[in-house]
Amino acid sequence: MFLSPTANSRATKLKPPTRGFSLIEILVVLVVIAFATKMVVYSFDGGVEEELDKQALRLHTTINMASEFAILNQVELGFHIDEDTFEFLVFDGEKWIVFDRDKLFAPIKVDERLKLTLNLEDLAWAQDNLLEQSNWQELMSGGDDDDFLELKKLKIPQVLILSSGEVSAFQLVYELKDEREPLYFIEGEFSAPVNLRREPE
Repeated sequence: MFLSPTANSRATKLKPPTRGFSLIEILVVLVVIAFATKMVVYSFDGGVEEELDKQALRLHTTINMASEFAILNQVELGFHIDEDTFEFLVFDGEKWIVFDRDKLFAPIKVDERLKLTLNLEDLAWAQDNLLEQSNWQELMSGGDDDDFLELKKLKIPQVLILSSGEVSAFQLVYELKDEREPLYFIEGEFSAPVNLRREPE
């Protein structure tokens, strides 16, 4: 069967033309992909930094609320950091125990992306702190070797928060594990409230 020249012409017209992407279209797609990738990275970094902001503010507020609790209830509190866990302690009249009567003061687990460091040495304001002048840590540990070994088994505070409103000198540094900035400093000088500052501001 043979097709007429007219039929061949119609078949040619019905066949859709085939063409590739133009250079402009390819460039537009590449720009969109690059922009989307940049936004994902920005969102991830921003999320970690926002978490640091939130956790530093939360810890600062909680320490000040613990001081208010100690004053109002005339109890002696302190806190202790063990690995990546921040815990409040209370003196029950005989020994220090974990302060877990209130959810507000429950142990705080540090986010694995963040780092919390406690500094007790070489603080500029420590020499004027009355608690530091009394060498409270030595008094608490006692002089007997057996007592010292027994105390090592128990949790004792690294920082005191007293019913008088006084706090022992300390500096907490909250930071990102993989970045050098920003840094949050929570500092107890003489009495509550403790201070919070950020570098860079």
